[in-house]
Amino acid sequence: MSVLLYGASIVLLVFALIDIITKSDDQVRGLPKFAWILICIFLPVVGSIVWFAVGHDWSQGDRNHGRYIEPRRHEDQYASLGHARAAHGDKRVTGTEQELAELEREIEYWEAQARLRRAKEAAGEGEPTSGS
Repeated sequence: MSVLLYGASIVLLVFALIDIITKSDDQVRGLPKFAWILICIFLPVVGSIVWFAVGHDWSQGDRNHGRYIEPRRHEDQYASLGHARAAHGDKRVTGTEQELAELEREIEYWEAQARLRRAKEAAGEGEPTSGS
């Protein structure tokens, strides 16, 4: 039974330390973060309980809390794709099409270079070398 209580106190201490370390300074109440860390290390059970009861800022706010929030894009201000195209024209679409065409031409160029290199290597294998 004492092993179970010891394990629970270690788990509580670890959670408290992780919570203290990941909080920003404006989310810590009462004492500085360093002081809360020392209290939790020297008084594991009591310090952890006091941290969660007093030191942790539980107020709701516009904080991120480590969760992913999708960034607001320029296109999000329009009700539909049609409204965005009406406002900006087809500049973005034609630019993308031009970029894709350039990439396809570049791929074709490098594929042709690779075919030439392979053909030269194949032709070079059948000829006698000057060193033999």
